[in-house]
Amino acid sequence: TFVLRLTSFPDGHKAEDQAEGTNVAKYFDRGWCYTEQSWASLTKSGNLSLDLGKMRAGVEYDYCSLVDDCRKDGGRRPPLLPSAFAAELEKKSFTNGKDDKPLVKRLYEAAFEEQFGKATELFYDSLGWGDAEAAQLAEVLASGAAPRLEELWLQRNEIGDEGCKALAAALGKEGAAPRLE
Repeated sequence: TFVLRLTSFPDGHKAEDQAEGTNVAKYFDRGWCYTEQSWASLTKSGNLSLDLGKMRAGVEYDYCSLVDDCRKDGGRRPPLLPSAFAAELEKKSFTNGKDDKPLVKRLYEAAFEEQFGKATELFYDSLGWGDAEAAQLAEVLASGAAPRLEELWLQRNEIGDEGCKALAAALGKEGAAPRLE
C-alpha cells in the first residue's frame, strides 16, 4: 500500500484563500497528519511512503524520479518509540474540537508493537538520513522492539561515524535484534 502525503501546499497556493473553517496549520503541526505520517514511517518500505509536497514545480516526473524526490529530505522520518511519539504529540493540535491525544497515543503504541514485533526486514535506504536519524532509529532498535529482525537496509543514506556508532551500540545490546547478523 502506498502512503502519499501532501505536506506543503503547491506553489502559488494561498492559505487565506481557503474556505472558513479550513485547517491551514502546517502539516506536521496537525495531530492526525503527524500521527498518520508516524504510522507510515514505522516499517513501510521507503519507496511506498512518499511526500508529494517535495515535488518541484516545472519538473516532469517518471516513477523513479518521483520516488527519489518524494522520500528524501524529511519525506520519510525515522520511527519513534511510543514514549517519544507521545511527547511530540503534546505539541500538536487537533481541529475537531476534541482531545484525541489519549486515543492516538494508544493507537500508535499498538501499531508500533504490532509492526516492529513481526518485522523481519526494515528498508530505510535512500532516505537522505544522517546521524540524527540513525540515532533515532538506534533508540528504537535498542529497545528490543524488533525481536524478529533479520535484515536492516540503510544504504545510500548520509549516516556518518556518530550515527554508525549509535547503531552499533544499539544492536550490541542484549535482545536488541537477536536474529540480525
